[in-house]
Amino acid sequence: IITQVRNAYEQCKEWNLTGDLIRLVLRKTIENAKEVYTQTNIARNPVSVVSLAYRKLKELNVKLNARIVIIGAGVTNTTMAKYLRKHGFTNFTVFNRTLSRAEKLAAEVNGSALSLSSITDYTKGFDVIVTCTGASEYIITESVYEALLNNDTTKKIVIDLAVPSDVHPQVLNKYDVNIIAVNNLQEVAAGNLKEREKEMTVCNTIIEKNIAEFKQLIKIRRVEIAMSQVPKKVKEIKELAINDVFAKDIGTLDSQSREVLEKVVSYLEKKYISVPMKMAKEIMLES
Repeated sequence: IITQVRNAYEQCKEWNLTGDLIRLVLRKTIENAKEVYTQTNIARNPVSVVSLAYRKLKELNVKLNARIVIIGAGVTNTTMAKYLRKHGFTNFTVFNRTLSRAEKLAAEVNGSALSLSSITDYTKGFDVIVTCTGASEYIITESVYEALLNNDTTKKIVIDLAVPSDVHPQVLNKYDVNIIAVNNLQEVAAGNLKEREKEMTVCNTIIEKNIAEFKQLIKIRRVEIAMSQVPKKVKEIKELAINDVFAKDIGTLDSQSREVLEKVVSYLEKKYISVPMKMAKEIMLES
């Protein structure tokens, strides 16, 4: 979510739709999120089905060049496929009823696309099936699974993220399959969510601290904005003094004396700019 927020801000900034306040809010929000992430265990146990499915897959030591067949190109499978691609998997074949949607997902994971109607003609084999469709009937029947095996007898992995299930029970009874099913993942997710809830007290403490810091930051920023005209005013006074009020007197000075005078005036100019702003910040912090 933080990445989405940051990307949204960058886009709005490009369109000149954001100002100074939103910039400060976003910066502090990201700092807060990082603090929560690193100082609590709230992110230790995943609660998304995709993350849990990937973790199960990783536990099975699946090679990164494993042949992965994706059945369905909806939101869940798209997220899963991108997640696998992100973690180094490279060999994808996508089946979908609407070929154009299969082609779209395949392009995003650098895989190939086929129509679901041709699935029984597929002869390249597989190591992992990821299936999630909205079908009311079983998609992976015994005959479909046998065709996909293409006489391969090694143990396979099936990740069934569909509700109701895409895999017919006969497939699991007849063949040697490691099944990762959405109902089991949801049970784990519910347990992990309860563990996360235990961290909320610590998270809220961090959030309250950051809110207090942000309120102070806003006060300081208001002082900075209010005093942003100070440098301009001091510069105007300096220019008036040199070029008008004391112009005749300065004109009588030799080059070395004039150089020393300019150094002194420049020094005073910097101090008159920085000292008031520093004092204002200190007063604000003390209050």
